[in-house]
Amino acid sequence: MATEKVTSFQLALDLFKSQSGPLLVREFEMTSLEALKRSIAKIERKQATERRLQNMRRLSKFVDIMERHGEVIETLLNTTNLLGFVWGPMKFLLQVASSVSEAFNELLDTYKIIGESLELLESCNGLIDGNPLVQRAVESMFHDILEFHTTAVAYFRKPMWKQVFQATWSTYKAKFGPVVDSLKRHRQVFGERLTFAQLEEIRVEGIRSADALKKLRNDETMRQLRDIQCWLNSADVASDQESFRSVRSCNTHAGTWILRHKIYCAWKERIAESMLWVNGIPGAGKTILTSIMVEDCLKCYQSTIWFYFSDLIPYVFEEMCRKGKRAFSSEMIAKELLEVMMRNSGQVCIILDGLDECSKIERKKILQWIRLMSGHPQNRDSSDSTICILVSQRDAITSKTLRDIPSLEITSKDTRDDIYTYIRSRGSEVQKKFQLSDESTKAMVELVMEKAGGMFLLAKLVINNLYCQVSPGDLYKELNTKEIPTQLDQAYERILNNIPEEQASRNHAVQLLSWLVCAKRRLQWREIQGAVSIDLEAEDVDFEGRQWILDSRDLCDSLVEVKTDGSLELVHATAKLFLIRTNFIDVKQVELKMASLCVGYLALPGFETFLPDESVADLIGTGYYAFLDYAACFWSSHLQEGLKRTIDRKEAMMLIEVLSKFLESHYRHPAKEINIPSSAYEVKRRIEEHGPWSTSEKFLNAFASTQNQISCFTQDAATNECLDIPDVITRIRKILEKTASENTANGRGDSRVLYSFYGHRLYKCPRMSCEFFHQGFETVQQRESHLSKHDRAFECSFPECYRATIGFSSKRQLEKHIADNHERKAREMHSFPSKRAKIALVCRFCKEEFQDTRAYRIHDCTGSSPKRPQNIEATDKSSTRGVEATTGESNSANSHWQGPGLLTVDEIENMPHLGKKEKVAHKEFVRNLWTVLNDSDRPSQEYETAHTRLTLLSQRLRDVQQAYQEPQLALQQQEQTYDTQVEQQAEWVPWNKVQHFSQLLSSIQERVLGLTFYPPPDMANELVENWVADARLRYGKALQKQEEAQTQLSEFDEEIERRQSQGDMSREEIQGYVDRRRAIARISEEGQEFVQRFTEQQETFKALWRKKVESGEIVFMPSA
Repeated sequence: MATEKVTSFQLALDLFKSQSGPLLVREFEMTSLEALKRSIAKIERKQATERRLQNMRRLSKFVDIMERHGEVIETLLNTTNLLGFVWGPMKFLLQVASSVSEAFNELLDTYKIIGESLELLESCNGLIDGNPLVQRAVESMFHDILEFHTTAVAYFRKPMWKQVFQATWSTYKAKFGPVVDSLKRHRQVFGERLTFAQLEEIRVEGIRSADALKKLRNDETMRQLRDIQCWLNSADVASDQESFRSVRSCNTHAGTWILRHKIYCAWKERIAESMLWVNGIPGAGKTILTSIMVEDCLKCYQSTIWFYFSDLIPYVFEEMCRKGKRAFSSEMIAKELLEVMMRNSGQVCIILDGLDECSKIERKKILQWIRLMSGHPQNRDSSDSTICILVSQRDAITSKTLRDIPSLEITSKDTRDDIYTYIRSRGSEVQKKFQLSDESTKAMVELVMEKAGGMFLLAKLVINNLYCQVSPGDLYKELNTKEIPTQLDQAYERILNNIPEEQASRNHAVQLLSWLVCAKRRLQWREIQGAVSIDLEAEDVDFEGRQWILDSRDLCDSLVEVKTDGSLELVHATAKLFLIRTNFIDVKQVELKMASLCVGYLALPGFETFLPDESVADLIGTGYYAFLDYAACFWSSHLQEGLKRTIDRKEAMMLIEVLSKFLESHYRHPAKEINIPSSAYEVKRRIEEHGPWSTSEKFLNAFASTQNQISCFTQDAATNECLDIPDVITRIRKILEKTASENTANGRGDSRVLYSFYGHRLYKCPRMSCEFFHQGFETVQQRESHLSKHDRAFECSFPECYRATIGFSSKRQLEKHIADNHERKAREMHSFPSKRAKIALVCRFCKEEFQDTRAYRIHDCTGSSPKRPQNIEATDKSSTRGVEATTGESNSANSHWQGPGLLTVDEIENMPHLGKKEKVAHKEFVRNLWTVLNDSDRPSQEYETAHTRLTLLSQRLRDVQQAYQEPQLALQQQEQTYDTQVEQQAEWVPWNKVQHFSQLLSSIQERVLGLTFYPPPDMANELVENWVADARLRYGKALQKQEEAQTQLSEFDEEIERRQSQGDMSREEIQGYVDRRRAIARISEEGQEFVQRFTEQQETFKALWRKKVESGEIVFMPSA
């Protein structure tokens, strides 16, 4: 049993070492208790000079107990230098987290809890060696401490943890919960007499609770991930990778040569540069080689750029919430998110294919950014470095930008074996079809190999073209050496020339190619059949009479490929470019025709809301709605693209007619005003160039609401303010699902007919921005599970809050959000965030309120004011006349009266909380009062008035002095605890008294001066300097306000602890403490809120300045 226990703990220790890395492990092993205490003292001195002490006495119990019992526990656990893995991680965590007050405070609280859990070890001193039950509990406790350090070190060692702290800490902190709960349960072992069975029950209950918490946390993470995926609206690269793997399945060894290439191996082993440029001619097989490298890297690296980083999901989710509900489209935000994720994810491997398919400007931007992110780290073995493979053609821009990094050029020699294997395989199929001899087949293979010139795509196109010939004569004609293409364009031209000359077939081929070039997503063959079955003139969908009998291969030869999911696409990106470049397809005209087709289709009678369910069910059985998903989602996108050119009057009239009919069928008046984007007005202007349009205003609303629907990721993606199309789709889908379910239950074969029209995944998401609006699910349970990840029904009632849009998945989360964020009324934003009104100071005698501290200190509440306390008993009115009391100064020769406890001029001079001007004013006032006391008879009214005033002033100034000195006394206590010498900062100015930047704390000044401030782009040059100066001052005051409030909170918590230790606190006293702490916390939140708002404003200004640079309006960004 002992061996098992030791082994279990040793495994946990080994896991901690492996996750920490050799450098940190060596540092931890060398850390002693003395080194930890020196580090704590250094942190405390720094915090004291910055006035943000955080009660580090919370560490003392943990440190003291570990120091006393460490050696015994090391012997018990059979582990040498165990304490090094306590002191080392503790020192590391405190040093790293000390720069962020909230993070540091969380660590201190956790160590305090652990220390309290260890406290009962004191009562078991002597039992540890002889009691197996206690030994097991001790082992479990140290296992928990090790687990806590493993989790915390993993978080705080991330290079950019500060940037994501606010968003990720609450999620990451939840991982500490099971550890802390486990430590608390261990106290039962020491405090109660438990059996082994009871101990096992406690352990099992702990595991059960931890598993339940983990499941809840994972569920919330998946909900956030689903929202993020909808927001990003990124390409499905995982499906692409699967398709490429399927292509390679016929020859698993194809392309593997690149994994043995010395340049690739040097990059992978980080011997060479962090970047590698793989380049080759078009059609050389770069994409397939890329998929091979992706698979290889997945085996070696924990992170890749297209795999989500679970620890950073809360950060990305919060950024999504802050940017609003629109779909992701910001280049600047993309760069920021990628930078944070990459720098916080250890080793990251980026493999980027298809650079040459981007525009020159975009290509240059991508290359510059990739180079910046990859950098040139000195240590190639660094766990935080980023390595990258770029795959593209060799062109001027790419060659210039990447001229100094290793380059792996794909040559014909590299691809020869793979091409030969493929051609030989396909050649055997040609031989079988045309009954060729072995000699003829061999000659054909060698001829194609010769003409391919190392281009895998060209070889594929040629051999497939040969297979598609209809007679041996045509085959031999194609094999004529003069006819075999040697360039891709020649191959494409040859394939187009081979399309059947029959008018109908050729028109169908051109139509199919046109749709594939302009489609907004991959089209399924059944959707294409549904589109060609639409007859707008007859207002019908005739699937049986209009569908194509020929398939895509018969129509377009080898230009079109069918993917594993049944969708169609062109054989290569160069095919699309060829079709556009040679004007085989007029893109703008095709876009406009597709828009007219979609809109006209949606205006057919089958989509009318008054149509009975029985009629809809009948139409479903004919394939009437096969094109519905695509048409409803993309009609506005095709229309916008098609109207980027000028159209003639005939086209305009036809378009107006079909749009008017569409609006007549589906338009509904919006409940609120629609925000119309400029793009909608541009579309309307193009349509109305040949005359006015009576329903143009309705069109603007319908176009804008549809664009919003397909670009947002919230519940709005399932609704449309101005069109009933989402309701129509929901109704049709319900009837379709019901019909399919009934057919399956009754065993009828009609389901197969439905599947041929609508696919096997009939249960679809209602949100148009979600990929599953089109893809769907095979069962209703899968769809409901998916929708639960979307739904966040508990929305914040504060309209200005981003959670009013995103919502929460539970009522408890909503309540916590409101408590944390909306305790006070939201204020309007100005050019700078507005300042909160100062908290008034209230005199406890006259109850008068003061905004200014100085006025409060010197005010007179005993004069003729109606608030004057008439019955305040003077302090010690039985005092005798004394000496040296004429003016309250010790050097006065003719002193007269003196009341013990009354303020003197010398005492005022020694009050540290008063400024010079305040001291002069107070001393003058006190002298006058003492003059009255010395010159008046005791029973007189003058004497009583002067005595009362001096009594009240004495009490008030001494109260303020005591409040001022309490933090100093607390600091002295902490100095005695850790034997530290804290240097007091001279001339400290509180944040609300700061008038000039130089008055800020030096640490705050350094932080502010290290930032770049971006003024409003439209601001006059002569105003910029003042604006920047004001911005620095306000930003610095907000930072100092935040830090001072945190310091006050720590000091206030100490005060509460002292008072609690005295006992007998009344309910009113407790409530008073709660209210005071809440007021201080609000001050800290206000500082944080200002910093956040100002940062967001700077992001906006920075983006506007960047646009000016990119447009050539200015040359340099401002660097104030």
